[in-house]
Amino acid sequence: MTEIPPAEKAQAEAPHAGQRKHPTDLLKQAALVEFAAHGYEGASLQEIASKAGYTKANLLYHFGSKQGLFEQAVLEALGAFEELVDSLQHLDIGTEDERLVGPFVDFLLQHRLAVHMFVNHRSTGAGEFIATRVDPIIERLVVALSDDDPDRALRIAIGLAGVAYCLANENIPGEANKPEPTRDELVAALTFISATRR
Repeated sequence: MTEIPPAEKAQAEAPHAGQRKHPTDLLKQAALVEFAAHGYEGASLQEIASKAGYTKANLLYHFGSKQGLFEQAVLEALGAFEELVDSLQHLDIGTEDERLVGPFVDFLLQHRLAVHMFVNHRSTGAGEFIATRVDPIIERLVVALSDDDPDRALRIAIGLAGVAYCLANENIPGEANKPEPTRDELVAALTFISATRR
């Protein structure tokens, strides 16, 4: 039988109001905040564990390493991105269509910390994972929407990347807050950039 780490045992036995979150969920959320604020290399496992209310030993018990923690922390976002692309590939739509633009922007807003990592930390220890897991999904999306038109594919790629970059670099934890673009502004920008008109 696997022994439960002391911090988890104490948390499980303590009375809590409302729904209790699983330790791994708390650690993954703290990790996303720390990775976004300090980058993959600068993120401290001790700090992540402390913010989640656990020890570094508890964190390593669940994830094994910083790389393992990073990969598990972004898996939900990756899954959501794959589902989005799968759903869009079956529609006959252009990039100016609300059925593409709205869901893509909603994905960015819901998973902004993971998107920040995908956009900004390709040259770190997380880079290989990002390149092998995220880039193929983006390529599938661009191919599905470009109708074999290289000019349109370029506009789509620029539009998707631009909106993702804009949002990924707004109001990261630990940084001064800046005015954030609204959902409508992001939708309008992506629609304009990737429209099929020359």
